[in-house]
Amino acid sequence: MGNRTEFWTSLTPNDPREAPAEAARLEAEGWDGALMVDSQCMFPEVWAYLTLAAQGTSRIKLATGVTNPITRHPSVTAAAAASLQVVSDGRAVLGIGRGDSALAYVGASPMAIGAFEHYLEVLQTYLRGEEVDLADAGAMVVNAKVGFDNLAIGSGPKGSSLKWLKDYGMPKVPIESYATGPKAIASSARVAETVILGLAAEINRVAWGVEIARTAAAGVGQDVGVGCAVVVMPHEDVRLARDLARPTVASMARFSAMNNKVIGPATPAQAETLLKLAEVYDMNRHGATAVQTEVLPDEFVDQFGIVGSVDTCVDRIREFVDLGLQRMTFWTPYVKTPDLAHSYDLLVNEVLPKVRAG
Repeated sequence: MGNRTEFWTSLTPNDPREAPAEAARLEAEGWDGALMVDSQCMFPEVWAYLTLAAQGTSRIKLATGVTNPITRHPSVTAAAAASLQVVSDGRAVLGIGRGDSALAYVGASPMAIGAFEHYLEVLQTYLRGEEVDLADAGAMVVNAKVGFDNLAIGSGPKGSSLKWLKDYGMPKVPIESYATGPKAIASSARVAETVILGLAAEINRVAWGVEIARTAAAGVGQDVGVGCAVVVMPHEDVRLARDLARPTVASMARFSAMNNKVIGPATPAQAETLLKLAEVYDMNRHGATAVQTEVLPDEFVDQFGIVGSVDTCVDRIREFVDLGLQRMTFWTPYVKTPDLAHSYDLLVNEVLPKVRAG
């Protein structure tokens, strides 16, 4: 299987005051990392939340899952991530994507791929403690008048950098970019340390994305880690497992047809479902049981999620591990019910130990 695959999960409490205890519990359960959503209209401020989580833990890695390039200037995002790196003693990871719910809830759409790649390059420059061209940095400030021509100052900064960063001697914060389409995967692989594939748990599609990422990284002479984000829902009753997984499967699968066109390999049946999902998706019920869950056939849920018995889930996860993935992130639903709690217990106490033993 090569290098050990890391297994991450998501932080779920909305109340940031619960973050230290929640992160400590995940750490005690053996997770390698935990991430928190950055969607300001749906959840509390992500960097405050992760800072509190860092103060309650000592080992687990902590990441945004994910931030976006539009609601924050790259210097602001870099400073926040670097601050978390200091507070956590080197456990911060900067997860970023082109934008989804954080933008949808303020009436905006994801950033264009070319602009996103440049944003990643500027972000990396800040995180390395290097200087960004001042005109470039100024051009990325929304609605700002660039330059100092009308200000009463004798001289201004020649470049833009995190001047305070060198005082701490911390390792650089790694960037992981979440991507779905081939252009986004390739551009991310050229700049970020890790690409997290937003292709759900359809193994053929994930294998396709892995190949794109590795080829693009090799083209610029660098290695890239590749991971994927999936939902895993073990349960003795496969029908119940499917129903528990459906809302998250819908949210994940939607990325593959956001522009009313199916991205990546898909069977005719899969393509039909993806297009129907894109047509009916209700962002007001993002991640919840709604009209989008009603259009997902059982077969689709089985393919785009990891559901069923403990052994079924173990076998499915091992297929992804065998692709040489650096990481798998298992999204945990935000709603807590006895059935979901039982499924989570099976995941932590039976599925993951068996996968790791194998």
